[in-house]
Amino acid sequence: MEEVLHDFPWLMRALHTALTGRETVCEGGERNERMRALVLPVFGNEGQCLGACARLSASEPVKPASAQHETLEQELTRTQQQYEELVNTLDGIVWEADVGFRFTFVSKQAERLLGHPPQQWLQEPDFWRNHVHPEDREWAQAYCMKATRERRPYEFEYRMLATDGRSVWLRALVTVLAEKGRPLRLRGIMVDVTEQRQARETLEQVASMLRATFDSITDGVLVVDRNQRITAFNKRFLQIWDIPDELLQGEVDPQKVLAAAVAQLKNPELVRARVYALYAAPEQEDVDTVELLNGRILERTSLPQRLGNTIIGRIWSFRDVTEERRAKAEQERLLAAEQTAREQLEESFALLDTFLNNAPIGMGFLNRDLRFIRTNDALALLHGRTREEEVGRTLREMTPYAAATIEPLMRRVIETGEPVIGLDLELEVPATPGKLRYFRVSYYPVRTKSGRIVGLGAVVVELTAERRAQAERERLLREAHEAIQIRDDFLSIASHELKTPLTPLKLHLRMLEQRCTSDQPIPPHLVRKSLAQVDRLSGVISDMLDSSQIEAGRLELEHEPLSLQQLLRETLADFRPNCLHHPLEYEECAEELVVLGDRARLAQVLTNLLENALKYSPQKGPIRVTLTRSGADALVSVSDSGIGIPADQHEHLFERFFRARNAPISGFGGMGLGLYICRHIVERHGGHIWAESETGHGATFRFTLPVRT
Repeated sequence: MEEVLHDFPWLMRALHTALTGRETVCEGGERNERMRALVLPVFGNEGQCLGACARLSASEPVKPASAQHETLEQELTRTQQQYEELVNTLDGIVWEADVGFRFTFVSKQAERLLGHPPQQWLQEPDFWRNHVHPEDREWAQAYCMKATRERRPYEFEYRMLATDGRSVWLRALVTVLAEKGRPLRLRGIMVDVTEQRQARETLEQVASMLRATFDSITDGVLVVDRNQRITAFNKRFLQIWDIPDELLQGEVDPQKVLAAAVAQLKNPELVRARVYALYAAPEQEDVDTVELLNGRILERTSLPQRLGNTIIGRIWSFRDVTEERRAKAEQERLLAAEQTAREQLEESFALLDTFLNNAPIGMGFLNRDLRFIRTNDALALLHGRTREEEVGRTLREMTPYAAATIEPLMRRVIETGEPVIGLDLELEVPATPGKLRYFRVSYYPVRTKSGRIVGLGAVVVELTAERRAQAERERLLREAHEAIQIRDDFLSIASHELKTPLTPLKLHLRMLEQRCTSDQPIPPHLVRKSLAQVDRLSGVISDMLDSSQIEAGRLELEHEPLSLQQLLRETLADFRPNCLHHPLEYEECAEELVVLGDRARLAQVLTNLLENALKYSPQKGPIRVTLTRSGADALVSVSDSGIGIPADQHEHLFERFFRARNAPISGFGGMGLGLYICRHIVERHGGHIWAESETGHGATFRFTLPVRT
């Protein structure tokens, strides 16, 4: 081409442009023999650019440009500069390429995000493929080619390599521009989502750790929501109940799972009725035992699952206590035999002492006066004494902390002959004063052969470690659900707020493009509307970044002496053009108030309060700003006559993502971050912020700042 067309540089430039996938029109030659060429790219069946074709024809002689033509060219140049400035201010890489991903335009953000200058993107034919992360290269290219052939817009995330060796995660939003059903070129934006990906990976690691912990506990756990749908279970649950795997794959049918479990019980109808009774009383807690057909005994605990103050389901835990119950039954049998033998044979005391002293649980015997006649080391240690010191002493002498609770139970056992079995108590014991410990106690009457009750036996099993482990499991599960809910809320709100300004912005830019293509004048209001949407998008992103920095403890402030009067005047002056339909009143303190603070951040607080007042005020509703002194503090107030805020929602106003329930979503956008950011800025300055409002009677937001003396 260069050998043949070396005398036609204007045609060569047009052919180079067509080889990038863009059609063009060019003109050149001598003044009296000028030629005009229409140059088109030639595409293959797969959408790749194969070459270019040019059609030449004679052109009319060039006429001197008119003054109007020069004015239009200047206006076009100015509009193009504004367009480039707009594109380069977006926090993302705006680009255009042919269907083979050879770039024809790249915004300046490319160098800021990845370090590669735009010229490198344009000059290297395989720049994109060569700089995609090796692990993403093949699938990303295949995905783009498939979506391009289908001529549909697409969005995906992948990694690119920066000049400093970093792997940067990008979210690409791509539009396929087609003509007559054939893709011609690609246009899109790449946004840096590295921090979001890292946060997501961290959350996945935490969830994996919680799942491993959940599966490692010795109790079988089943979690069911309010609609009786199974939401979680661990491996131990499957082992205990021997549930078939096919019942827990895909969409789980809770009725089939319940039927499979109930079929293994000795008293299925009784258990089924108890289960339904617990679902009918969501707040009720329940502990019970169930016996299986194969002789195994399960201790079942059922607790409501809470999210804050809301019950969202029920947690069932099962422990196989077959051996424990058998051992306990055997211990009771031995205890009764030893007590009977003690009255007949002296040797039985040695056997009884041996049994008591080697038992892992606290055990003791008291006479009718509640004096210890036998005890073991485990029980004596709870009382802070030895076995020898316990014998002959009363219960009140040994356990002054618990006597008021335990003595009535023991006397009832002696008087009625009815045992107290498996009673859970929360007590202080002499061994650890001031510290609550958890026990499961049982008291049994001791009878002679004639049936006379001569005392009672006490069995004490400590459950402190078990209860703490259970509380820890519940806390971890609750925190996991809260983290998932925060993530879902954030993604839902952020996607809505980011998408809202993009739709009108895209429409306005298309209108500008059409007018530029047809040489029509550009109405200023289209540019202003586009810039307004960009400002809105920028504000959303700024709020998200500020919120992220606050959560991470990295919000930086610069403290310098500044006049609060001057700051308010400047902020109000900047705000007045946005407040043309609302009277803006300002009253300031006569005394000069100087505070130590960050000028930009304090202006951000005041601007946010003014924007809220403007947003929620009726047409021509006044907005009033006052500055006074209150003791050692400066007091700033912003009042409006808008819709007001319900009283029961005042305490939540400054929480992240909170929006008052009476704010219509269609007319009042926002992520619920503005007041949250304001609170942190004011508190970081040593001040306090609050709101005073009634529904339908407007709202007043006030904040204080310490005055510098």
